[in-house]
Amino acid sequence: MLFWLVSQPATAFADFYKAYFHAAEVVFEHGPVPTWPIDEDSAEVGFVNIPGLVWLFVPLVPLGKPLAAWTFLGLGAAAMAAAYALLLRLGRPSPRAAGMLLLLFLANGPLVNSLREGNTTHFILLLLIVALLLWRNGREVAAGLALGFCAMIKPPLLLFGVYFLLRGRWRIVAGGAAMIAAIVALSLATFGLGINVGWYKACIEPFMRGPIAAFNVQSIDGFLIRLVTGPEELDNWFPLEPSIAHRVVRIVSVAGLFVGAFWLFRRAARARPSAGVAPRDYLEFSIVLLIALVSTPVSWTHYYLLLLLPCGLYLSGRLALPDDGVTRRLFWASWLLSALPVVSPPAEPEWLAEILSRTVVSAWLFGGFLMLAALARGAFAAVAAPSPAAAKG
Repeated sequence: MLFWLVSQPATAFADFYKAYFHAAEVVFEHGPVPTWPIDEDSAEVGFVNIPGLVWLFVPLVPLGKPLAAWTFLGLGAAAMAAAYALLLRLGRPSPRAAGMLLLLFLANGPLVNSLREGNTTHFILLLLIVALLLWRNGREVAAGLALGFCAMIKPPLLLFGVYFLLRGRWRIVAGGAAMIAAIVALSLATFGLGINVGWYKACIEPFMRGPIAAFNVQSIDGFLIRLVTGPEELDNWFPLEPSIAHRVVRIVSVAGLFVGAFWLFRRAARARPSAGVAPRDYLEFSIVLLIALVSTPVSWTHYYLLLLLPCGLYLSGRLALPDDGVTRRLFWASWLLSALPVVSPPAEPEWLAEILSRTVVSAWLFGGFLMLAALARGAFAAVAAPSPAAAKG
């Protein structure tokens, strides 16, 4: 309750009202039309997902704004209860670990932020857990379908497609490709090519060219641009022009993450069991998730609620990690940073704002890197260790 009272946004359901409901209402009343604002001065941000997905929200329009928002919140709370229950089923933790995991769900700033915004990230957590359960149970095509849907809602998760492609898990790749193709086909069939191209140019392309310095962007790009802009652009959600130094540091950082992960995964591939899902697979899945979050140009703070998945696997002992003090310190320090309530940083005094904007404002990103360090350390240590038996069912 405390997190809900202090968390951004100041107005509850801001994303839902300005984006999801607004776009659905326009389509409900006028049919397939552009789901983003044509007028640059519009207060509505529009529907940033591919236009065809707006049909998911159209059934809420007859309820009216307030009731639709509270209904969406109720659905989100139910999704989180299901996510917790399925994470217990996936990891089978001890009662003590299950209690700790429940506490992590209840005291999670990004999760409260997503619920309060009326965003969809918490639904993605549920679908990622479902995908892992399906994969573990041998239903790889269905797992791919779930992951493909996740990627169409949150594009950074397309990285899972690259991961499974490199691993040669063709059924998962086929399922993901089929889901993506189906959603694209639906969008083209109902909105037409022109609106879909316009959506890409208005809602995707600009954010690929420049970083956003807003306080709730927790990516490498966001951190680097805030080092330059300080507190001046913390409430600016439009892309800025980066310096050459920014571009170089970003390219080197992201390339280092990708190359390092590829090297770790390739070394582990030789000893990987041929069937089933082993702790090593959960570990690599978590690493891919973390890299997707920190490396994408725009990673909103509520994306970090997805760290509940690797946290649940860790508490359940399902990750191939050393059971030592270093792992525990990295994981819990990561959790403390990445679960902070999402609040707007103070603007006064100026000297403090200058420091906070370049450090504490990026706390969730730092937490993500600490968890990634714990996972990468475990992956490196596991390469030389005997591969655990594959886990089924």
